Amino acid sequence: MNDAAANLLFGKTRRAVFSVLFETPERACYLRELARITGVSPGTLQQELQRLVQAELVIRKQDGNRVTYSANAAHPVFAELQGLIRKTCGIPAQLHSILEPLADRLHFAAIYGSVAKGTARADSDIDLIVAGDISLAEMLEHLQPLEQSLGREINARVFTKKEFQIRMDNADPFLTRVLSGPTIPLIDHSSDA
Repeated sequence: MNDAAANLLFGKTRRAVFSVLFETPERACYLRELARITGVSPGTLQQELQRLVQAELVIRKQDGNRVTYSANAAHPVFAELQGLIRKTCGIPAQLHSILEPLADRLHFAAIYGSVAKGTARADSDIDLIVAGDISLAEMLEHLQPLEQSLGREINARVFTKKEFQIRMDNADPFLTRVLSGPTIPLIDHSSDA
């Protein structure tokens, strides 16, 4: 899950647009809102959105002089494209990019909750479980820029490796519920010796 595949498949602007609109297809965004979220200039975004509207991958809705853009969930390639976007530049890929430099300090990290279940809405928070040699404060410091760019809260539950293992051994109700449900693994050294 690195940027190489995303860079090969999508340009920077398209990747930014897709990661916002296809991650939560029910979300409709104004041009300036997309510019703020993605950090791409409105002019560049407008050109890219025009191409995506022509390809019918994005829907443009006008209400008076207000225009919104959203993913076209009815497009025949929507599901495949959404899956590809989620794997290359969606929330899991972005979180993996943040956690990868910390991998030698992490035992386990995974997304759970509505994002893992595929039921997240545009305003849904992102649930993250982490076990390793990192404090909650340090983890939140690493996650804060992504929270701002996504406009979504990331709820991180952080455990030490020892605490995580003790809770697993004791069938902790929270960990049992989380790990028996859908998760998107980001880092997993749990099988390492």
